Amino acid sequence: MSRVLENLQGLLHFFDALKLNSTSSMLMSRVLENLEWAQGLVRSYRPVHLKFSASSMLFRVVKNLQGPELWLSLFLFFIFKLYFKQRNKPVWSWPLLKSVPSVLANSHRLHDWLSGLLAAGGGTLMFYVPAMQAVVTSDPRNIEFILKSNFENFPKGKEFSKVFSKLMGSGIFNSDAESWKVQRKIANVHIHSKLFRQFMARTTQDIVETQLIPILKRCAQSPSPIDLQDILLRFTFDATCTAVFGENPRCLSPDLPSVPFAEAINEAMEAIVFKYVLPASWWRTLRWLNLWKARKFSEAIVVIDEFVARQIKLRKEEEVRGGDLLSIYAEKSDEVTFLRDTAVNFLIAGRDTSGTALSWFFWNLANHPHVEAKILEELREVLREKTRESLKPDDLDKLVYLHAALSESLRLYPSVPIGQKGVIKEATLPSGTVVKPGMVIFYLIYAVGRMEWVWGKDCMEFKPERWIDENGKLRHENNSYRFLAFNGGPRTCIGKDVAFVQMKFAAALVLLNFEVRVVEGHPVAPLTSVILNMKRGLMVTVKERTKVEG
Repeated sequence: MSRVLENLQGLLHFFDALKLNSTSSMLMSRVLENLEWAQGLVRSYRPVHLKFSASSMLFRVVKNLQGPELWLSLFLFFIFKLYFKQRNKPVWSWPLLKSVPSVLANSHRLHDWLSGLLAAGGGTLMFYVPAMQAVVTSDPRNIEFILKSNFENFPKGKEFSKVFSKLMGSGIFNSDAESWKVQRKIANVHIHSKLFRQFMARTTQDIVETQLIPILKRCAQSPSPIDLQDILLRFTFDATCTAVFGENPRCLSPDLPSVPFAEAINEAMEAIVFKYVLPASWWRTLRWLNLWKARKFSEAIVVIDEFVARQIKLRKEEEVRGGDLLSIYAEKSDEVTFLRDTAVNFLIAGRDTSGTALSWFFWNLANHPHVEAKILEELREVLREKTRESLKPDDLDKLVYLHAALSESLRLYPSVPIGQKGVIKEATLPSGTVVKPGMVIFYLIYAVGRMEWVWGKDCMEFKPERWIDENGKLRHENNSYRFLAFNGGPRTCIGKDVAFVQMKFAAALVLLNFEVRVVEGHPVAPLTSVILNMKRGLMVTVKERTKVEG
């Protein structure tokens, strides 16, 4: 209430200062009179008198007022009434617009804003937007109930499919029921096969040793900073394209060529957030007018479709098919749309998750040099045991502390910060919240890692040690549903092990060869997007390590 009084007093002085001539003076004096009366009402306000006071206030405001002063006073009355009605709610629900103004006002820091609301509100909140009611939760009990215990009752849903259909089509990450089961079975068999894992290990090693390390050596020769996030996303893009299409596009080349496809993915992912928030009619209007995010989204889809269509055409022209994902799926169906959707789904999943995770990992190391020192000590110990100077993929299982540091970074900065589910039948979540058909459930993976009641009072601290047990072994969180960087339940990420191979091998070789330091004063913040990229990249300086001490 004190904030309202302060703002009201500021308005009183502001209006008083605007008395520039006799006409404006008369108008402002009348408004000032009503504001002073309203201020007195606020000071004497008691909850039990709210209904009477609101009616009295309306009568007092409109009495003997005309023209501009009437409209201004009415506006102020409705602001007061809205405040009294919403003052104890975490998110204001505006007439007609519902929660949209609050979300848009905090869109520049959406993930942190929602995390703060959930921390203060017990872990579960209700959001209202035109034509949609949403439950937002960071409660692991609710998330396990949704993702595992009652999996069949909570599909991706029509809303999710509608928002992502232009980008992901009917691919594995945008499908439900039988379509999802068929695609999941095919992908599961192939990605978990020994042949594919060996292929990905060789591919990762080759790209790291022949592309990533040489690029960073070249950068180390100059004092100029580089965007490490861009470098790492190029690395994972080349690796993922090789896995999906069987061909390395070499985006991680010395001249760092423009990558329209990757840029289009970023634009599309950022625009999708606003497709979620804005009423469907607003988005259709923006699309019809070819404005703002709708225009960028449409342009991005064209670039993505052209790139994938070109790759599919090239694969079809080859007489011999390899062990890449596209070849495997082509044996099941040669239909272009199916292959397009499959390719886009795996490209987005592979490129963005690992590249984004590595970016936040190096940022965390820059802020916690003692963690970097422990990782280097572990790497040197493994190399001494192997009596060699270079790391190989079969050494990765021994890197327990590195794995823990990557997991801790993913806890605080999950590559996919939010998940969505629909509702088939009415159900009561463990928190007591009732969900009904037509509602949408958002589970905030980003927020889960920041809940004190979930991870303890040190939840905001970067502590890899929390992932190592008393025997020095990795402490896995596969079944707790408080660590969701790779989702949970039947839709757990099937590429988790492949992702850790990529991340551990790249991180290990970069740390063994270079000192990476974030440019002083460089602002780092999450981008409001479906993927948790850094808003302004990660500007760093790179210096070669002169000696690996034994």
